[in-house]
Amino acid sequence: MDRNRIWPSTWWAIRRHGAPVLGVPILIAMLLALCGSAMADEPTTQDINNRLYEQLEATPSAGKVETVSGQMYIKKENIDKAVISDALAAMLDQQQTAGSTVSVQRGPRLNFEIHFMKNSAELTPESRKGLDQLGEVLASDYLDTRFILGGHTDMDGDKAVNGPLSQARADTARTYLVEKFEIKPDRLVAEGFGMSEPLRQVEQSPEDKLYNRRVDLRPIRPEQ
Repeated sequence: MDRNRIWPSTWWAIRRHGAPVLGVPILIAMLLALCGSAMADEPTTQDINNRLYEQLEATPSAGKVETVSGQMYIKKENIDKAVISDALAAMLDQQQTAGSTVSVQRGPRLNFEIHFMKNSAELTPESRKGLDQLGEVLASDYLDTRFILGGHTDMDGDKAVNGPLSQARADTARTYLVEKFEIKPDRLVAEGFGMSEPLRQVEQSPEDKLYNRRVDLRPIRPEQ
């Protein structure tokens, strides 16, 4: 429904017939229609991710980016510059299209299978290789976007422990990227999410835990 048509027609009816004649129920219905139209215009997280995957289908990297709980996820064996570049391009394009209607928390994000030593913020050798691929992309001259670099744990243990642990892991990954690839420090904001944003809501297998123990990137809009 065109919101620009609702208000003029409502105002015309009130002026011609008066509010009592128009009737309160009709006024309420029109207002509800207006609100519903405004809500319908706002893209949902799933809408955003669906469009991201449609864009990725046209690239050679499509089969290397998984869909897990409506988010993009790259396994460690598929983390390379080409795959990351394609996924980031799609994410940033969608973030720009969504504009101010989608928050950082609800917006598109890119998840990586980056693991740490058990109960530690120390990177494994394999994860360093993955971060090297990510760092080369983030350090590219054409990219100046700011990102939140999020750390996540699986659902074992206590929130009071996993929260600080995930923050320490995000800090470690950020420090590694900033120092090795000379990325401007203000372009990466480390944030630990603990077990609050699992990709697998129920961990029935070791693989589920692997999906939840990860690092993600989410773009920050310029005004934030």
